[in-house]
Amino acid sequence: MAAHKPVEWVQAVINRFDEQLPVKTGHQNNHTKVSTEHNKEYLINISKYKFSLVISGLTNILKNVNNMRIFGEAAEKNLYLSQLIILDTLEKCLASQSKDCLRLDETMLVKQLLPEICHFIHTYREGHQHAAELRAAASGVLFSLSCNNFNAVFSRISTRLQELTVCSEDTVDVHDIELMQYINVDCFKLKRLLQETVFKFKALKKPAQLAVINSLEKAFWNWVENYPDEFTTLYQRPQTDMADAAERLFDLVDSFAESAKRKAAVWPLQIILLILCPEITHIISREVVEESKANKKLFLESLRKALAGQGGSKQLTESAAIACVKLCKASTYINLEDHSGIFLLVQSFVVDLKALLFSPTKPFSRGAGSQNADVDLMIDCFVSCFRINPHNNHHFKVCLASSSPSTFHFVLVNSLHRIITNSDLDWWSKIDAVYCYSGELRLMFSDTLSRVMHGLHTHAPQRMTPSLSFKEKMTTSLKFKERATDVDTRSYKCLLLVLVKLIHADPKLMLHNPGKQAQETQSSTAELIAGLVQLVPLANTAQLSQEAMEALLVLHLPETIELWNPEAPIETFWDISSQVLFLICKKLIGHQMVNSTEVLKWLREILICRNKFLLKNKECATQGSGIPICRQAQTKLEVCLYMFLWSPDAEAVLVAMSCFRHLCEEADIRSSADELPVQTILPNYATFTEFASVSNMMATGRSTLQKRVMALLRRIEHPTTGNTEAWEDTLAKWEQDTKQILNFPKNKVEDGQEWINMTGFLCALGGVCLSQPSKPCGPATYSPPMGPMSERKYSMVSVGSCDVSNAGTSATCCSSTETPLGRFLDRLLALLVCGHERVGLHVRTNVKELLGLELSPVLYHMLFNKLRNSIGRFFDTQGPVPINDTNTQFVEQTIAIMKNLLDNHAEGSSEHLGQASIETMMLNLVRYVRILGNTLHAIQMKTKLCQLVEVMMERRDDLSFCQEMKFRNKMVEYLTDWVMGTSNQAADDDIKCLTRDLDQASMEAVVSLLAGLPLQPEEGDGVELMEAKSQLFLKYFTLFMNLLNDCSEVEDDGQPVVGRKRGMSRRLASLRHCTVLAMSNLLNANVDSGLMHSIGLGYHKDLQTRATFMEVLTKILQQGTEFDTLAETVLADRFERLVELVTMMGDQGELPIAMALANVVPGSQWDELARVLVTLFDSRHLLYQLLWNMFSKEVELADSMQTLFRGNSLASKIMTFCFKVYGAAYLQKLLEPLLKGVVTTPEWHSISFEVDTTRLEQSENLEENQRNLLQITDRFFLAIINSSSEFPPQLRSVCHCLYQATCHSLLTKATVKDRKENKKAVVSQRFPQDSIGAVGSAMFLRFINPAVVSPYEAGILDEKPPPRIERGLKLMSKILQSIANHVLFTKEEHMRPFNDFVKSNFDAARRFFLDIASDSPPSDSVNHSLSFISDGNVLALHRLLWNNQERIGQYLSSNRDHKAVGRRPFDKMATLLAYLGPPEHKPVADTHWSSLNLTSSKFEEFMTRHQVHEKDEFKALKTLNVFYQAGTSKNGNPLFYYIARRFKTGQINGDLLIYHVLLTLKPYYAKPYEIIVDLTHVGPSNRFKTDFLSKWFVVFPGFAYENVVVVYVYNCNTWVREYTKYHERLLTGLKGSKRVQFIDSPVRLVEHVEAEQQKLPAATLALEEDLKVFHNALKVAHKDTKVSIKAPRPSR
Repeated sequence: MAAHKPVEWVQAVINRFDEQLPVKTGHQNNHTKVSTEHNKEYLINISKYKFSLVISGLTNILKNVNNMRIFGEAAEKNLYLSQLIILDTLEKCLASQSKDCLRLDETMLVKQLLPEICHFIHTYREGHQHAAELRAAASGVLFSLSCNNFNAVFSRISTRLQELTVCSEDTVDVHDIELMQYINVDCFKLKRLLQETVFKFKALKKPAQLAVINSLEKAFWNWVENYPDEFTTLYQRPQTDMADAAERLFDLVDSFAESAKRKAAVWPLQIILLILCPEITHIISREVVEESKANKKLFLESLRKALAGQGGSKQLTESAAIACVKLCKASTYINLEDHSGIFLLVQSFVVDLKALLFSPTKPFSRGAGSQNADVDLMIDCFVSCFRINPHNNHHFKVCLASSSPSTFHFVLVNSLHRIITNSDLDWWSKIDAVYCYSGELRLMFSDTLSRVMHGLHTHAPQRMTPSLSFKEKMTTSLKFKERATDVDTRSYKCLLLVLVKLIHADPKLMLHNPGKQAQETQSSTAELIAGLVQLVPLANTAQLSQEAMEALLVLHLPETIELWNPEAPIETFWDISSQVLFLICKKLIGHQMVNSTEVLKWLREILICRNKFLLKNKECATQGSGIPICRQAQTKLEVCLYMFLWSPDAEAVLVAMSCFRHLCEEADIRSSADELPVQTILPNYATFTEFASVSNMMATGRSTLQKRVMALLRRIEHPTTGNTEAWEDTLAKWEQDTKQILNFPKNKVEDGQEWINMTGFLCALGGVCLSQPSKPCGPATYSPPMGPMSERKYSMVSVGSCDVSNAGTSATCCSSTETPLGRFLDRLLALLVCGHERVGLHVRTNVKELLGLELSPVLYHMLFNKLRNSIGRFFDTQGPVPINDTNTQFVEQTIAIMKNLLDNHAEGSSEHLGQASIETMMLNLVRYVRILGNTLHAIQMKTKLCQLVEVMMERRDDLSFCQEMKFRNKMVEYLTDWVMGTSNQAADDDIKCLTRDLDQASMEAVVSLLAGLPLQPEEGDGVELMEAKSQLFLKYFTLFMNLLNDCSEVEDDGQPVVGRKRGMSRRLASLRHCTVLAMSNLLNANVDSGLMHSIGLGYHKDLQTRATFMEVLTKILQQGTEFDTLAETVLADRFERLVELVTMMGDQGELPIAMALANVVPGSQWDELARVLVTLFDSRHLLYQLLWNMFSKEVELADSMQTLFRGNSLASKIMTFCFKVYGAAYLQKLLEPLLKGVVTTPEWHSISFEVDTTRLEQSENLEENQRNLLQITDRFFLAIINSSSEFPPQLRSVCHCLYQATCHSLLTKATVKDRKENKKAVVSQRFPQDSIGAVGSAMFLRFINPAVVSPYEAGILDEKPPPRIERGLKLMSKILQSIANHVLFTKEEHMRPFNDFVKSNFDAARRFFLDIASDSPPSDSVNHSLSFISDGNVLALHRLLWNNQERIGQYLSSNRDHKAVGRRPFDKMATLLAYLGPPEHKPVADTHWSSLNLTSSKFEEFMTRHQVHEKDEFKALKTLNVFYQAGTSKNGNPLFYYIARRFKTGQINGDLLIYHVLLTLKPYYAKPYEIIVDLTHVGPSNRFKTDFLSKWFVVFPGFAYENVVVVYVYNCNTWVREYTKYHERLLTGLKGSKRVQFIDSPVRLVEHVEAEQQKLPAATLALEEDLKVFHNALKVAHKDTKVSIKAPRPSR
């Protein structure tokens, strides 16, 4: 458009500029300010090419704005701002006007723009509150206009002069003449003005003449100040026409000055006119001058007299002073070398002039209304005198004196400021001439500051309200020690302002400290900077605050910082600059600044300057940075920046984010200087860098920006003092604002943006506060209302410890143990059901979204737990669940939050989702929603809940389930109840659509739940488990088939498919697809129990049903379903996988399931667990890894060596079990000869070992007893330490593992492979000095000494030793334990004599321990003797895992690392347990016996002792003929028969059966014998349970097993094969044995037993008499299996 239609495009830009003016849009914010500035820039650039269009457009806008009718103070301010914007734009456009503009433009400017500008200059006089600003802006436009368009302005002035020559005295309008004061004047233009004035002066009326005199003077100064070179040139090359015009005008004016009053009015112009005549000023300095010049000389004489007070009129004296100051000022623009005459003239006036103006006793004053003019005059005089002679400083000292009036101070400081800022000419003196007065100037600053601050504090307003000040506020203040007038207060503020400007202009002036000590220099600098810092937060003096910031910024420039303390710049920098940061940030955090965004921008510049200085001194950048204030400042800065991130002002947020860049730069510099990682200085460096990079997002909405901020806040990992304080401070303000919003909801919703941002900030950053210690609960805080009392009576949503007391303002008491973070979450949950009439919906919606989308993942587990507890309270009460609007609303909000949270794949969510289980909460949500019925709202909630379940299953890998299979089964049960619940009964189409949506959502959720889900019935033991699963499968499969039929019926109803019907059709197609998927998933995971119900569908008479079955079958084949669950060995395979899972080892050597089990099993079951773990791990050749993990944890938790393995910990029990199982033979071989030698030798019976004098008999000798004890101890000790070659290899592994666990540190640099091979990298070094001692101490404590002290109980001796020997063994064990512990006796006095013996054997014992523990034998060389009995332990493992499944899940969810242990071992375990079902319930006697180490002698002894053979139950068992002896084999061996079908599991006591078999065999088993096992009609009801089966291998003498010649297995069937496969490990010794022969008919049995010797039961033989055999039948299984089938012949 700009290229093709430039005029239209320019007009569009002008219109946009007009529309965005404050008078049109209202109050400006930062966004509109930026937009307005951009519009100005566009127009300025366009004006270079389309000047007329832009100027014309702006002129029209200005006209329209000026003509607007305005009402109210706010509208007036907006009008004023708009006018300033337009005028400023006009000025810049005119200033950039090109020289070759068309002349036609000039006419347009004169006709349109000039009158509008003159309107501002003429109209806004004193009294208008914005007069000065508008006149200044308009004069700026006029100045720029006159640069290139002087003729237009001059024409207006000339015309006005002409008009004033003919007008009457009463109609004099001098406004246009005053334009001379504002126009751009160069030498040529000034001459034209002078000449025009000379031409018309006499004809002008008196008011016009005075106006011309005044205006020409100002025009002269415009020329001199804007074109000083031209004025200087005038004295180098005088211009005759200029001098001629000036002289003529001088004469005209002189003749005009007839009276003293007129003289006073014209003297200032006359002195200027003389200055314009260089030749005349030179001539009149002579004694005698020509007549035409006499009036000039007389003028100077009159001036001199009046200055000296001899003029007879105060008015003339004042006028003379003004004229002399003008003379002095003008002389400074002339080089002394060019014209010395004027300087002589100046010297003749200057002494009297200074005396008049700078007299402390008689201050110069022209009256109350001329104060500002008097000050300006004194400043001009001071500056001029300094430039003429800087070393003549008497007046300087006068102004500097503390006793001088404050006006003098004001003049001094302003003069110095002008000297610094206005030094255009080379010969002007520089400010360094007054550096020597820096001390006095600092003192003046401190004194003025204290006066101003004292006045502000004394009369501070009670209520501070932010306001934009457009005029200077006349506030009262108190002068030091006395009440001051408003003028004094204002004067001190003005003085302070110019002092600050002076610091800004040249900080060296205040930092100059010649000859002072370093500490003094630093103190003075610190005082100066601290004073400036005090001014920054002043809200009611915006200009002072802004100037203070500018001054501080200049003070922070690198070259200025060097001057703070030149002797120690770095240390001083850290001290002073840190205080600046600390104080400013403290004010910002306290929200004590109205212009906080501007202050933050300034703070950013300070940070930039700091980094420049540090970079300049990077080698020593950290010198002195260790002081406390430095750390405190960094903390406060962090807090400040964090808290700006929730500001509703997007610009403030972006500025704060950009500041993080400079924090990172500083950290880089400091870390480089100290050669440290940058994270040690700035732990969250990486996230701060991201904040900085995002700060460039200028073109973004406020909401988008906040989302990005919260995403970055969630990435902050490391808690620091800064982010913790920021969170807590924000929480405090959030609580106040929450109360304010709920109590006084008068503001607009937009005003709550800050509250929303704070809520999101607290949610996102809360994760880093999780580890912070809780603080005591403060005073009662506000809790939002929960709804009407009638509804809340039975409401359970009194979250946490917060209890809502009423619907208005209510207080909540929090538990002292609850953290601020917990209280915050409680408050948010309460706000989820905020029932406030006006803001309730707004609060609820925002809290729901922020909790679901912005919460830090670290807080997920806290939120889950609190939601679970809150919803759990609905079900805690007795009676029905309380259903009310509040509770229903809370449930609905919870569903939405959980769905958002699980849908939101935020960074870190996967890691933290699994830290708390959501099973209970999800089940309670479903239970609550189920009760709601079938209302419209209830159906919608159910649909949302089903969608939540589906999302939950999508995130299954990230979530934690304690009892996943049970939970998912329950969810399937609940959700399937909703399928087809009301869809058929609904009459309304809308309700029908919603119910169909519910069907769809339910089925989608069920599909996800059924994936890989083994059905798990509520009740049922091992026998009925398959039947219960089968019934459950049938229930669901039938439901799904009905749903498919329902879909088909609706689709086939024959109605035309249009509109809503078409949508319904699509819904049904999708529902049908989901149903097929559900059936596929159901069958896929439950082939064993479901195939029998589903296979018939393939032959169903209905074509569509058959097609559905084929579709299901196709899908399960596509899913890769394995039919191994149909195999005979499925149960054994599952147990095998369960063992593999428990013994699974991670990459780092960890055992996740085993260690989890060890951590959750109750102490009462540790003995059993120790046996199970050792047995299983040893069978897998992984015993060392188990011991490693267990011992490492034990060592880690031990306080000292003295407590190691002393308690009844699981590690101690595992060690004891290992010693017992693997060391029994070793102890028997080692101790039996020693003990029998003592017990059986008669002389040892008469010997006493008692060494305790209190227990000695009278006939005993103590020394002799001591020798006896030493003799037996030495004998035993030598035997022990010499037996290392016989030490069992498994126990070597135990000792080696213990040794390594206590002495080796973690090899962090070793690879995983190295760690597995070396087996030495486990636990950090805890007790290195006692490492081998730990081995010896544990071995004697847990292994050797128990056998020594109790040899009978240990099975080493057949009878107890005599009391004396028993006492000796006990005392000997104490000595042996002391040797092993490497300690001497101290407490027991009677044992001290043995210390020498103990000490002498330390080294020998140590060598023995090192020998048995220094190395571990290879795993393959160890004989794993327990592997053949591991099946009994497998069932025990199953029971332990099943009973502790939930606790294992909780433990793993809080401790696991998914990546370290592979894909969720717990999930695999849960699936296996679900397939296996609950463990069988075992009688107490069985469980008791299974843990005993039974032998035939002990078993028989036990049964005999209890006279079991006399009991009726035993006699009844004998009559059943389960086991009996009858006949002999062809080999002559006795035959025994076991009729398996006669044993009924659960009806016959197994121990009685074993005892019966034992007694029956006893007369024969010392010699060879044979057994026939009759398995005819045997089934599950005749089985031996696993632990009972294992007893058969241990209760008989060894020779009884060896003497079995052969076992004939008669009529073995398929069930027996499955049973033996399941117990394969127990029966592994029989596998392939030639002593087991299978017989399938009496004919084959005759080959081994004569027919007359066979005594099989009649029922067994009857089967053979009427039998039909089917050979090569194909059995349905996972592979083709050919079998023979026996079946009775059908009756005819």
